[in-house]
Amino acid sequence: MRAFFYAPFIMAAYEALSLLLPLRVNFLVKLLLFVPLLVGAGKNHICGWLGGGMLFAPDLPRWGMIAGSLLYNLLVVAFVLTVLKDLTWLLCKLLPVQRIFPRLAVHMPRKFPAAAASAFVLALAVVSTVWGTWEAVRVPDVKYHDVEIPGLSAEFEGKKVAMLVDLHASALNRRPLFEAIVARTMAEKPDLIVMPGDFVDGPVSRREADLEPLSRLSAPLGVFASSGNHEYYSGYHAWKEQLQKFGLTWLENEHRVLSLGTGRLIIAGVPDQQGGRMGYTAPDLKKALSGAPAGAPVILLAHRPEAARENAKGGVALQLSGHTHGGMMPGLDLIVARANKGFVKGWYDVDGMKLFNSPGTSLWNGFPLRIFDPAEITVLVLHRPKA
Repeated sequence: MRAFFYAPFIMAAYEALSLLLPLRVNFLVKLLLFVPLLVGAGKNHICGWLGGGMLFAPDLPRWGMIAGSLLYNLLVVAFVLTVLKDLTWLLCKLLPVQRIFPRLAVHMPRKFPAAAASAFVLALAVVSTVWGTWEAVRVPDVKYHDVEIPGLSAEFEGKKVAMLVDLHASALNRRPLFEAIVARTMAEKPDLIVMPGDFVDGPVSRREADLEPLSRLSAPLGVFASSGNHEYYSGYHAWKEQLQKFGLTWLENEHRVLSLGTGRLIIAGVPDQQGGRMGYTAPDLKKALSGAPAGAPVILLAHRPEAARENAKGGVALQLSGHTHGGMMPGLDLIVARANKGFVKGWYDVDGMKLFNSPGTSLWNGFPLRIFDPAEITVLVLHRPKA
């Protein structure tokens, strides 16, 4: 946790030396450019001091949250681009470019253009940050995915499953966002709605009104939910009770059998691993599927994708997960994947089981950035395997 707080200041110092100092402007301008990076580095400290509330979920006006996010995001994006700039400089120093590419070397400067490169990186970082932050806070689009499920009965052919995950209600993600998400979801007329966790950052007393629009979700086959790790930081039992009051069927190592005519489909859910770490119920797929009818395909709600291989061995046909926010930006997605057993975004075939790892419908207020990683309201269309 300390590294999360202090690493940004190391990043800011590195950017001051490698990105700002080479610029051909006077020292005062460089100092003024350093101020937003320094404020961005201290964003979580400042927001916590001004807004109080739960850790990483301060209560501030939304404009203040967006302003702080812009500065923090700029720090991170500029850091990644500065590292790439410096690696390019190092390669130019180490590789005999003139011998390998003699024609290209004629047009290359004798010295690495440090000032021009820094100016370009800074401009690119600003543009990317503004775009990426906007992508993170806007209402997501609906995206359709076709999925073939072995053993699916004819009655479920073409049924639509809407998936909402990683909503993260907070001072950044407020009621108008969720009203729009619910409206767009219901406009698709889904047959089933699933929500595998991370609904909220903050206690019921502060965030209940923001998530109240979820009570308008309805589908012929039901609305089902399971926990994410952030529910445990925000008051698990209180939120479980509140979300059930909103009409969500909570699956905690449980399943339900969905019936259409003679067809059967099992929807199961396991709690997030954080529950077991904090003394709550740990995920137990065997318990979740106890008593389920044999032969009916299983759709599993599991907030994190990391247990996919174990779930595949347990007979799951389709696992629906989130948690990773899609990686948020190129480069960072590789780190996020490494922390989640190689899963980060999209479709995976895991030992015969299909895993869909959603990029998320929203994301956490601590790092709201999406560069080439748009959020989505997912609609899965179920199909029987083609002959």
